[in-house]
Amino acid sequence: MKPFKTYRQQISILRSRGLQIQNGSKAMRVLERENYYSLINGYKDLFLILDVRGKPVSPEQYKNGTTFEEIHSLFCFDRELRNILLEALLKFEASIKTKISYRFTAKHKEANAYIEMTNYSRDPVKLKTVLGVIATLSNELSRKSTKTGPIKHYLDNHDGVPFWVLVGYLTLGNIQYFYDSIDDSLRNTIAQDFAKSYNRDYAATIHFTADELQNVLKAATYFRNVCAHEERLYSFKMNKPPRSSMSAGQLGISVTLLNHGNLFMMIALLKLVSAKKDFNLLLNKVSKLFDLYEASFNSLSFKDVQNKMGFPDDWKSVL
Repeated sequence: MKPFKTYRQQISILRSRGLQIQNGSKAMRVLERENYYSLINGYKDLFLILDVRGKPVSPEQYKNGTTFEEIHSLFCFDRELRNILLEALLKFEASIKTKISYRFTAKHKEANAYIEMTNYSRDPVKLKTVLGVIATLSNELSRKSTKTGPIKHYLDNHDGVPFWVLVGYLTLGNIQYFYDSIDDSLRNTIAQDFAKSYNRDYAATIHFTADELQNVLKAATYFRNVCAHEERLYSFKMNKPPRSSMSAGQLGISVTLLNHGNLFMMIALLKLVSAKKDFNLLLNKVSKLFDLYEASFNSLSFKDVQNKMGFPDDWKSVL
């Protein structure tokens, strides 16, 4: 295990590696607020000297002119970026929960229909997922049954808990598996609800498929977790990005821009499932954030940061 280092020792180590620290006192105040590992280890990569294999030289050395303030700026930029994306993802989460609960309840009107296996997909490949979903919903009811709130109220005073009440307690990951577990006709109906909204907002004609919506849900779940747990967002990539050729065609975007599982892919996919005004607001906030931080870096170009996120130079016109 690495030995404990004081803030002064941490600063001394950084200086020995070529990092310029203009004001040691201010740097210490930053390290007192932010975890060294999260700040330095999380955001140093773009600023390190690389060898011929593209790996950081050992021992680590920072590019000429790199400052502590630059690394902190990238850290702050990423934090604000997470907040912007999380707001958009929460709007999508609310929207899909509303659509799923509405369509499922309209089709299955009996009380507690969501814990009946016959109301889910009959595909044997999905049996394990269906059983997991029913177990998750049952456990959620059980956990909330003794705590004051809507679920306890409905259990005490009515025949059961309506799905539109229970859905508010589910995570986006829960919703992803729930959507995957219902029958194909219901999945397609929900996907078309998003298509109708998109076509109305953009005066377009797209046929949004259930598989496309499943892909958006999968990506949104990953990126929401990154935002919620304050992990590094700007360089995050999904290990297994969803297939995006169909969505690329719907959006009129080159598939090569959407097949890397990065932030640009997530924002592009949100266009398919967001109200036009909300998506334009997202783009406006991202653009203003880019403008705000563009001049914060001297040892590298802000385009290097954009490239890590998968944003092409003409990203505004592309989206």
